[in-house]
Amino acid sequence: MIENKHLRSYLQVLDLGSFSTAARSLNIAQPALSQHVQKLEEKLSTRLLNRGSRGVTPTPDGHVFAQRAREILSLVDGAERLFQTSAQDLIGEVRLGLPGSVCPVLAPELLLEARARFPGVSLIVTELMSGDLAELLRAGRVDAAILFNVQETDDYTSEQLFVEKMHLVGAPDAPLLQSDHVQADTLPRIDLVGTYPPHGLRLLLERWSSEYGLALNFKFEADAPSVLVRMAARGECYTIVSKAAIAHEISNGVIAATEVTNPPIERFGCFCSSKRVPPNRARDAMVELIRSVAKRLVTEGNWPGASAC
Repeated sequence: MIENKHLRSYLQVLDLGSFSTAARSLNIAQPALSQHVQKLEEKLSTRLLNRGSRGVTPTPDGHVFAQRAREILSLVDGAERLFQTSAQDLIGEVRLGLPGSVCPVLAPELLLEARARFPGVSLIVTELMSGDLAELLRAGRVDAAILFNVQETDDYTSEQLFVEKMHLVGAPDAPLLQSDHVQADTLPRIDLVGTYPPHGLRLLLERWSSEYGLALNFKFEADAPSVLVRMAARGECYTIVSKAAIAHEISNGVIAATEVTNPPIERFGCFCSSKRVPPNRARDAMVELIRSVAKRLVTEGNWPGASAC
């Protein structure tokens, strides 16, 4: 049977790179520590560590097992904290997934408020593309996420919180960006840089283009949103993104942006909560806080380019 103390011993050796150093830090004898690791290797029928004169390094199996061991100990520690505090205290871990365009706006405010209101709850924010976050929700690997243009499924709920209007983005002196809006029928005549399909933003633009018969010319493609902004800032092309995603660059004068109108390009930000994760008081409280902070940022005008649904 694998014991938690064996997992902790193995990870300490791995992190410190030495049996002797790990033994001192754990305040146990080195032979006992070596036995812990040996028992793990025997139980798993594989070698976890490469031993050498300059210390230890993980084998490929050792590297994979270390990730699993950390997950196991995290769950054990969380369970211990849950029953070591009074029923009135909220404790636990809540995992929130945010797209790259949302994270800079929502995460700082949310983390500060979560720490002030629920000091016993650890809010872990993960930044990924919307499609990847949907997969994590389906698997129950995040508790909640902000996604775009999604309906409720068997795996997660969906509540529309805000609508974002997409903006044409380019160099500060770009001709089309000198007013507060640009007509949509101008877009087919310019060069664009965009993400590859099936990235969510690209699919949004493709659907809009098809619906209104306005063909978009993607001269460059890059599966990295940050590249879009840097390419557009050079002045050789434009891109189309949400204003929230590039608010910092706009304020620093790196780029300029103007809203696309007649017709606009819009997407709906949806707050989604996993149906695969068992409910608990800490999770329920944090989910409500996430929802309220997001709504407040939008209604107070602190979410560039967004308005309440």
